[in-house]
Amino acid sequence: MMGKEKQSRIDHSMVISGDVECRGSIVVEGQMNGTFKGEDLLITDSGHVSGTVFADSIECFGRIEGDITTKALVLRQTGCHVGTVETGDLTVEPGAVLDCALQSGIKKVQKYQVLQKEVKRVPVVDLSKCICAFQEETRPCCMDVPWSGRRELYNSIVDLLVKDKPLIKVTGEGGSGKSLLAQKVQNSLPVNFEVFLISDQVGAVASLVQSVAADIGVDTSAVSSQGELIVEIKNVLKEKSTRGQKVVLLVDDAELMYPATMEGMIRLLTAAYDGNNGEALQMILFGSDELESQMVATTVEYFEDETNCQLYLEPLTIKDTAEYLRFCLQLAVKEIEVDCTALLPYESISRIHSASGGNMSKINEMADKGIQAAHADGATAITPGFVEQG
Repeated sequence: MMGKEKQSRIDHSMVISGDVECRGSIVVEGQMNGTFKGEDLLITDSGHVSGTVFADSIECFGRIEGDITTKALVLRQTGCHVGTVETGDLTVEPGAVLDCALQSGIKKVQKYQVLQKEVKRVPVVDLSKCICAFQEETRPCCMDVPWSGRRELYNSIVDLLVKDKPLIKVTGEGGSGKSLLAQKVQNSLPVNFEVFLISDQVGAVASLVQSVAADIGVDTSAVSSQGELIVEIKNVLKEKSTRGQKVVLLVDDAELMYPATMEGMIRLLTAAYDGNNGEALQMILFGSDELESQMVATTVEYFEDETNCQLYLEPLTIKDTAEYLRFCLQLAVKEIEVDCTALLPYESISRIHSASGGNMSKINEMADKGIQAAHADGATAITPGFVEQG
């Protein structure tokens, strides 16, 4: 589609954010966020463009999100676009995903073409096949959705742990998915991490230290004081560190922990205050916004210096809401080829997102009630009426 004259390239290792304007063609193998103005834009299968795009021509093998204005758009088989398109020449290969509002951008439309080669009829799905798609026991983890903000947040936590950050804080409103994220961390970290979850947040320091000691394999029978127990814990942690192992302690609902207990655990078991990582574990606090008021001055000061260790579970964007809901449906009927854009139209997703405010718990609740209502009515799609009815 594009020649090699005046060709620029954003390779796999690059993330470009802001306004980009160039002459000639540009090839995106990495990520570009913001506004793009140029002539020819090629997005490879690893490329990801998010923002507003003005280009003479666009050829997409990867992913593009946002508003597009172009003379010609070619969406290849592996390509995906979510947003709006204003174009006079559109080509969509079988297998590509086009989920957008579409209009002609040229008074006289030159061509509108959807390639018909090897197009397969997508069967109508009996909703009983995916009736449990949004229920807690069967739905997938939102962190598993490719390109999602939640996946990026999980990856940020892993990156901080790999960098030996001793203390991380993750907050969010009720129903935002904090406990789900804690479970994901507990079950999915690399094999050199040992992960333990504190189940009794309101206990005293002594009892919690005893629990941690038992979890990591300290023989507590011969220990007569808390001081000796801390020494034994540090010896075990040091031995594990020499073998390349890391120990991570998760505290869910950390806002329930007494401030003095929280500080004692941080001071005794982590390197947040003394920097001696070899004899310490790493700790992640998961809690509501009330967690801030439960932290003593020394902990607050730590996070003021380590701002990158403060993470917040933002409400899902409408893009992440759409991809999560359709991901749930796709997995529920993975044995069948399904057009999830028809099964759950964008208008239904928009209403779910608007009513839920992007809250993970409310999204699941509304989607589940919507599919139950649609199934009870004998419908083959979860249209907006069923979402409102549910």
